[in-house]
Amino acid sequence: MLRKSTVLISVIFTAAAIGSAYAETALSIKVPGGPDAIDNEAVYDCGDFTLKARYVTSGEISLARLEWPEHLTVAAQVISASGARYAAGPWVWWTKGNGATLYNVMDGENDPGIACETAS
Repeated sequence: MLRKSTVLISVIFTAAAIGSAYAETALSIKVPGGPDAIDNEAVYDCGDFTLKARYVTSGEISLARLEWPEHLTVAAQVISASGARYAAGPWVWWTKGNGATLYNVMDGENDPGIACETAS
């Protein structure tokens, strides 16, 4: 969906607190809008789980909000020779065409990652 005004990405982080209680914090990031602003959502089938992605791009800012079971992160696009690669903490999300791969860099360089396909 194209936006001509300010694009706003909101994220809710859930942190485990003492016992079974949870604390939630809302975070909003304003990025400049304009005719090139893009706000897309996609759902991926990653075999054992579904990953929801929201991509927000405006000018030099390109973010991906990634959510899968027990995980929520916001990743920034980083340099890639092919496709679009996003990184946040130990996670790398690399998309190309209808496919994507989720990597945990803590698993080492030889880890093949988790292959995902756009869900229909």
